[in-house]
Amino acid sequence: MKRKIEMCFDPDQDRWYVELNGRNFGLHCGEGFDLYIGGEPFPCRLEMDRHYYIILKDVRFNLRKSDKYMVNV
Repeated sequence: MKRKIEMCFDPDQDRWYVELNGRNFGLHCGEGFDLYIGGEPFPCRLEMDRHYYIILKDVRFNLRKSDKYMVNV
């Protein structure tokens, strides 16, 4: 069962993470999850170049480190 939770950036570890059951879990390149856009979940994949970005179908966009995103994991 997937859970809707916040995805945040940890500047100390230079990685995106989610908190589950009181523990932080760092996300890795190639990991897939649903990203909420306008309240709707869309399947996507996390990747890294000079910056982290999301691939959503054939669209790529950079993640803003200062923002938090709602995801299903």
